[in-house]
Amino acid sequence: MNVRDRYLGSSLGSVWAITNPLFMLCLYTYVFGFVFKIRLPGAETTLAYVIWLISGLGPWNASVEAIIGSTSSVVGASGMVKNMAFKTELLPMAGALVGLINLMVGLCFVLVLLLWSGSPITWHIILLPLIIGLQFAWAIALGMWLSVIAVFVRDLIQILPTLLTAIMFMTPIFYSLDNMPQAIRNITFANPFYQIAEGYRAILIGNHVPDLWGVLYVFVIASLVFYFGLIAFRRAKGSFDSAI
Repeated sequence: MNVRDRYLGSSLGSVWAITNPLFMLCLYTYVFGFVFKIRLPGAETTLAYVIWLISGLGPWNASVEAIIGSTSSVVGASGMVKNMAFKTELLPMAGALVGLINLMVGLCFVLVLLLWSGSPITWHIILLPLIIGLQFAWAIALGMWLSVIAVFVRDLIQILPTLLTAIMFMTPIFYSLDNMPQAIRNITFANPFYQIAEGYRAILIGNHVPDLWGVLYVFVIASLVFYFGLIAFRRAKGSFDSAI
């Protein structure tokens, strides 16, 4: 399902793809910046925490959008799959790219907050495409597997948002890694979502190059998951017609 189909029939149409994530980011800014007034250690204002939060939460929301879009891509395009001859492997890839809109909204929001706070925006920002590519490579790799499973187990599409919410709270998005027990902290380093969030934060807030080992780790994991997912997809697609 693409962006236009999702908002078909609404007055604003595809504009909702921008206003919805923008509204949520404004809501998080209000709640954590003006209601709970959470501060980072050593920070003089709550704005520092809000910037830190949004720099990880914005990309996370984009990942969720990409994974859900990729997972439902084959089921959502059942008419095309049954009646047209094309490379169905492209569906999970195209479905994941829906998350780019959400990501651009989040990044623009963070940049506005950085300018508002007077924080410097350094040359490291040119490294953003590297992390963006890594993020969507991981989302597509997962989507390749999940889209196949969703064809045969439709309940996956319904439970996936809940599972992703659980993963979000197990990933240092709202809190730092230092708040986690040491045993869990070591496991968290193996979480690609954490490495991706830290990559954005390194560029946008830390003004330094992301951890190269973390980048390499996510690249290798995404490559392996995608490779074997593609094999599974091609083996299963012969049964798509009867399953959908």
